[in-house]
Amino acid sequence: MSNSSWDFDVVIVGAGAAGLAATHLLHNAGRRVICLEAADRIGGRCYTDTSIFGVPFDVGGHWLHYADVNSFIPIGHELGFDLYAEPGHLHLAGCLADGPALERLEEVTAELHRQGQAPVDMSMADAIDAKDTFDHTTLMLKALSAGRDLGEISMQDWHTGALEENNWFCRQGFGAIVAAHAIGLPVKTGTAVSTVTRTPDGVEVETPDGTLRAGHVIITVSVGVLAAEAIRFDPPLDTSKEAALNGITMGVYNHAAMLFDPATLPVEADTWVTYPIEEVSAQMARGGGILCNISGSGLCSFEHVGNFAREMEAAGEDAAIDFALSRMADVFGADIRKGFRKGHATRWGSNRFTHGSYSGTRPGAAGLRGALRDSHADAIHFAGEAMNEGETVCVSGAHKEGLRAGKEVLAAL
Repeated sequence: MSNSSWDFDVVIVGAGAAGLAATHLLHNAGRRVICLEAADRIGGRCYTDTSIFGVPFDVGGHWLHYADVNSFIPIGHELGFDLYAEPGHLHLAGCLADGPALERLEEVTAELHRQGQAPVDMSMADAIDAKDTFDHTTLMLKALSAGRDLGEISMQDWHTGALEENNWFCRQGFGAIVAAHAIGLPVKTGTAVSTVTRTPDGVEVETPDGTLRAGHVIITVSVGVLAAEAIRFDPPLDTSKEAALNGITMGVYNHAAMLFDPATLPVEADTWVTYPIEEVSAQMARGGGILCNISGSGLCSFEHVGNFAREMEAAGEDAAIDFALSRMADVFGADIRKGFRKGHATRWGSNRFTHGSYSGTRPGAAGLRGALRDSHADAIHFAGEAMNEGETVCVSGAHKEGLRAGKEVLAAL
């Protein structure tokens, strides 16, 4: 039920996929709800920009993973977007190219899953003894899905979330679907929440514009924001949630995007490019993979993660673009530079609204996602990709967690 002293039945903090999903559900249920977002836009870690290159550029999430269960496939179709299955075009540039190499890839993947079912959790670095450049390249591909270095990946958690790949793309951009699905929702951007206090009849949410009173609050900010204590809770979070925030942390997955004249790219649209990863130090792969000619637009994205991505951020945008362009030249020849038009590098590691790209579980911390999901002081609820155990690190997983938290609040009301 509602209380006349409340400004809203529910305040939702964060307008990413989880926050928007919860807002959508509660708004459609006729509840008085407001979604507060600290940034000046919605979408969180999944939004599409068209101003940088003049073509759709997914600054964050781009792959619609696990299409059989992905929430945004039917949402995108209903909204009229052009979605299509990943074509499966590969340019393997000296690695993973022949029969024995592909057999080794299957062996490595199978061994990782075996280690993920072991009674004692371990890191991916400890699970596989990389013997050569091929193994380094294979493990780099696995690290991309976790957004972190090999020594920071829990094998048990990776095994639990590693569903069978079935990826789709959206020609207008994944973030464009998220934004369109939010049209008409009560969202207020540029409004950071500093404190959430449990009161005898609900919660108080402090913002620069004043304090809002509500029956419940749903917190959907990243675990990086929670760990940084950007929001203060009264009463403080309990020890189980603190332990979960120490074990489930933010990784960094960046794009060094490059726009080419499409006619100069010698690959089909949406071709995934690998090249031999020669240097692996301190359990960190110094390299990445390249998604080329995205939706036929000429846009290419060099994907890189972990401390290497942080190093690239520190070196600056020009250095990141130069590294990516050099890898393109290594694969396709120096003449590819003639078709280069413009570059842009993301900086998710230093983004103050997220503190990273998406979550991952440290070795020994598997099984803690449920503690993140637990409500606090009865009226403070949590949702986000870090809490989803089936579609980990996925925008669809965040969406489903938002729906779960929204239903939880509806039942409480």
